[in-house]
Amino acid sequence: MPQPKYRSATIIIIVLTTSIFLGFIVNEYRSLQGYMGYIAENGKSALFHEEYVNQNIAFRLSRIFSAHQQASSGNVKSSAAICRHVESMNGITGLNLAGQTMPSLNGTLQTRNHDCNAWAQDVSALPIIQNNTVETLSKYTFSNYTGYRFNNIRYYIDLQNNFIFINRLVDTHHYTFSNWLVTSDGNINIERSAHSINIDADALNDLRQGENIVSHIYRDGYTKKNIISMLTPVFQYNEIKGILITDVNIEDLATSFYTTERPLLWRFLSLYVTDNATGDNIVFHRPELKSAPLIHYAENITRYYTLHIKLDGIYVLINCLWLIALYLLGTGLLCHYARQQLMRHESLSRDNVTDAMTGLYNRKALTPALAQKIQTLLAKNIAVTVIAIDSDGLKRINDTLGHHMGDQAIQYLGRAIAQSIRKSDAGIRLGGDEFSLVLINASLAKSRDVIARIQENLAAIDENKLVSFSYGSYQLRSGDTLETALLKADELLYQHKRNKYAQA
Repeated sequence: MPQPKYRSATIIIIVLTTSIFLGFIVNEYRSLQGYMGYIAENGKSALFHEEYVNQNIAFRLSRIFSAHQQASSGNVKSSAAICRHVESMNGITGLNLAGQTMPSLNGTLQTRNHDCNAWAQDVSALPIIQNNTVETLSKYTFSNYTGYRFNNIRYYIDLQNNFIFINRLVDTHHYTFSNWLVTSDGNINIERSAHSINIDADALNDLRQGENIVSHIYRDGYTKKNIISMLTPVFQYNEIKGILITDVNIEDLATSFYTTERPLLWRFLSLYVTDNATGDNIVFHRPELKSAPLIHYAENITRYYTLHIKLDGIYVLINCLWLIALYLLGTGLLCHYARQQLMRHESLSRDNVTDAMTGLYNRKALTPALAQKIQTLLAKNIAVTVIAIDSDGLKRINDTLGHHMGDQAIQYLGRAIAQSIRKSDAGIRLGGDEFSLVLINASLAKSRDVIARIQENLAAIDENKLVSFSYGSYQLRSGDTLETALLKADELLYQHKRNKYAQA
């Protein structure tokens, strides 16, 4: 098989299959990037839902507090019952300070306002902040996001009666919300407290105007972790009575952005939120296996925050293994197929110019391409010699011994020729018992050596001395063509034959 053709075919196949493979890889890369966008949108929807929950709770608190103000005279009895559960320790007054002494309240209230009657009437509204709030949301909301359940930490800061309530049982022996319980003439100092959870002045002013705001990332004193807080004002009629705060921590972010469709992918994902103003991060998901991130997706989820998703290269490799296997298998099969077709084509081409009886070339080998090659060699002063060979007495052999012996005589001579010339030379059976040899880079003197080898090989093959031959050699000169050289070699052949018979 011609190696240049096979190399060219292989290169073409590799280029084509690689182009297709790269197209699939690019498509898969875009698909994974699209999935990163889906993760971002999924998380934003979950956080929007939690923001809605926070606002819904604030609205319901506002409605209850406004109703309490109208019916304040009827709350004296219930306030007295609540005040029986009041505890005090280390200057802090409240409910459920050391344990759940008030069973109806699943949380802790802390205050430096020791006048229980001032804030007791607010306690009946506080169970709204507890963990069952999702089930009590309005069925008419467009935010029907119910895919995940959150276990948020929520606070209610009352600015009128100066207390803080958290929907967790907190042992006050070990922790006091001192950043909020700062007394200034007995009142909570919202400016100082707001700065402790990283709320800038503009956001605080917006909160006072009744807007919902989000803090920057800050380290929470209670959980000792970086968190984000969503703050919603709570009203009593037209005045802000307090602030409802929902903390978004690492677990909440992980719950928000997690998707169930590709569990294997999540083992190779890194997710974190960056504060655009401060540069602080909350890393809420780390890959189980890590090499180097290959896909990095970033999207602003608020004007404060940017979500970053990084997908490790190991997953991309695993996800594309079928493509790699298909690429290698397809390329290998196509190269094998090309090789088989080239070998088949070469075989057919060889059969087309090969003499079936002797295995030498047939007359079809005398092509314009061979003639042009010879002219190129002559122009480079490379010697080319043509030998014409004809067997002696073939008709006699056919007539006396039969045509099968005549065919055998031709085969003997063909084998002797084939054994005597180089691969660069051409041995051609013109028909019958006539042969021509085209010797490349061989002078007339070297052609005699070839003839001697043919005679020697023929003697070894033809033990019965059945075959002999005559020959004529001609070395091409400038201006000669292959056709004229063959004619001159034939003339020398017949001259040689006449001389042999004249001597006989």
